[in-house]
Amino acid sequence: MKKFFKSFLAKAAGVAALVLLGVMLYSATTGGLATLPATLAGVFITPLQSVTTRISTGVSDFFGLFTDAGDLRERILELEKENATLRKQVVELDEYRQQNNWYSEILGLHEEHSDYTFASGRVIGREPSDVYGNFTISAGTNADIAVNDPVITTDGSLIGVVQEVGLTYAKVRTVSDPSTKVASQISRTGDTAYTAGSTVEQARGGIVRMTTLERSSGAAVGDYVVTSGIGGIYPGGLLIGTVETLSNASDGMTLNADVSLLADIYNLKQVMVITSFDGQGGQ
Repeated sequence: MKKFFKSFLAKAAGVAALVLLGVMLYSATTGGLATLPATLAGVFITPLQSVTTRISTGVSDFFGLFTDAGDLRERILELEKENATLRKQVVELDEYRQQNNWYSEILGLHEEHSDYTFASGRVIGREPSDVYGNFTISAGTNADIAVNDPVITTDGSLIGVVQEVGLTYAKVRTVSDPSTKVASQISRTGDTAYTAGSTVEQARGGIVRMTTLERSSGAAVGDYVVTSGIGGIYPGGLLIGTVETLSNASDGMTLNADVSLLADIYNLKQVMVITSFDGQGGQ
């Protein structure tokens, strides 16, 4: 047994001596024993640090995704608000432009007809089932509007007449409505007649029927039809439309004319009401 321990100790001492010798030789070639701890650190600690660094970076990147997503969402919300503001400004600019054009047209109408007194109204209501285009405007007795006041566009084209009025509204019956009779004439020849509304098919096509036109009339296709001023409801000279066709009336003594309206009565947004004019109410 003693021999065994002596032999084991001898072998262990030999191995230790060899290890020590190897370390000494390595140190001598790499800068001495002082580099031994650094060498051991490089062997065991550096890989551990690398793993730790990768884990730390991964965690930072993971939480950074949430931070970046939050910032991105805030930026998107800011851009949406900016876009909404810009859209509102564009709409307001369009409204200002339309108002400016509207006021310019009104001024021109005033200059052309100095004896007219006007009220303006915005179209606020229509009956979907009404094929004749009758509508309601946002002005009434508060703007001195009364029943039988003529309604026109800013270029002086006839739209219709006020048939009902309240404090803040007025209902307009258009020239397409069969119950609207307008004393009219051929502008070029002065021949007088009446427009008497439309059939449903004519109304959809923007056509009104002109009746009681004398057979001897020199009216022709393309002539302008205007109000004659007879009856005192409409002032003379308001544009109605142009002659599309001429045909013999059933009485064999007069002519009928299909007149294409100049006013687009189905797409009106604002209109003018003539509240007074020279000759109003006269015969």
